[in-house]
Amino acid sequence: MTWQTATRIPDAADIQAYIQGQRPNSTIRLGVISNPFSRTNARTRLHDRQLPGYLSDPRDAVHTRTASEVDRALNHLLFERRVNVLGLNGGDGTLHLGLNRLVALQREVEGRLGMRMELPRLLFLNGGTLNVVSRATGTTGNPARTVRSFYRRYAGATLAHIQAAPLRVLEVEVMNGSERIEHRYGFVFGSELVANALEMYGLFGEGYGGLLRFFSEVALGYTLNTRLWQEHGWKLDAPITSLSLDGMITPTYLATVASTINLSLVKGALTALKVRSSTGYSVRIITETKAGSVIRSIPKLLVGASHSSIVDVPEAGELCVYGGYTLDGEVFLDRTPAGQHRMIRVTSAPFHIQGIAL
Repeated sequence: MTWQTATRIPDAADIQAYIQGQRPNSTIRLGVISNPFSRTNARTRLHDRQLPGYLSDPRDAVHTRTASEVDRALNHLLFERRVNVLGLNGGDGTLHLGLNRLVALQREVEGRLGMRMELPRLLFLNGGTLNVVSRATGTTGNPARTVRSFYRRYAGATLAHIQAAPLRVLEVEVMNGSERIEHRYGFVFGSELVANALEMYGLFGEGYGGLLRFFSEVALGYTLNTRLWQEHGWKLDAPITSLSLDGMITPTYLATVASTINLSLVKGALTALKVRSSTGYSVRIITETKAGSVIRSIPKLLVGASHSSIVDVPEAGELCVYGGYTLDGEVFLDRTPAGQHRMIRVTSAPFHIQGIAL
C-alpha cells in the first residue's frame, strides 16, 4: 500500500523544512501518535487523555486507528506541526504500523521528489499489551509518565542531546514464485506456528495473565485432550515444509523466531531470546516436532535456556520459511493451499532507526 493522506501531499518546501528540523542544533519538539484502543490506553483512558497537556502544544497529540489515519497524523505532525521527535503510543502492533507507514512516506518522498528524508527519532510508549518493542529500548512506566520523563530530561534541549540507540530492522518479503506480493518491516518475526499460538492466545484474554493461562491450558489440553485441544490443537502441529537459514536446509522443524531486539516477556523478567548480533539478527529454531516434548520445554523457552531441541543462531542473514507468519505481534495467516506454499524471506533491512532510550 502506498502512502496516503486525506489532506495535501507534502511538497519540496515541506520536506526541506522537515530536513532543517532534523539538524542536530534544532530544538526538540515532540509529537505523539496514539492508538486509543491498545490495551493500556483502553483500560486506563486517563494516561492517554493526559498526553496533550504534557506536550508543548495539545495539537501535537493525535489519535489514530487505521493506516490512513496514521498517514494523516504523520502529515499533520511532521509537516504542519513540524515535530522532529515522534512518539508512538500503543502496543507492538501500533509501533509496527507506525514504522511501516513512515517507511512508505519516506519512499514516496524519494520517488516523487528525489529528496532524501531521514526517519525521525522515535520514542516508543508502553500503551499496549506486552510492549515488547518499547521495553527493548528501555521504556518503563505508562505513556504519560514516559512523556513527563522525556520533558524533564530534554526540555529546551537540541536533538544533539538526545540519547538514542540505533535499532536494526527486519525486512520481510512474501514471495509467490519470483514475485514479491507483500513487503513489511519490523523487529520480531515468528513462523506460522508462532502466529497460530498468538491467535490462540487471544482466546484467553490479553496481557500477561492471558499469556500464562494460554500456556497452562495448552499443557492441560494436550494431557487431557480437552475440547480446546480438539478444536485448536492442530494449530501447533509442525509444518510440512522445510526451513532455510543462510543456505542451510532444515527439513523438519516446529517453529522459528527471528529478532533484532531482546525478546522479553513478563515485563522484562523473562528473556526468551537475547540478541547478540552486531550486523544481522538472531534466530531461534525449535527442531523438536512432538507436541508433548515442546510443551514440557515451555519453561526453558520462556527464559531462553539451552535445550537439545533448540538451535540458536546469533548472526543470521537470510531466513526462509513457508506459510503464515507474525511480525511484531501482528498475525498474517493465509491457510489456503496457495498461501501455505508461499515463501517468507527474512533479511536485515538496509536501514536502522533511532530509538530513544530513557
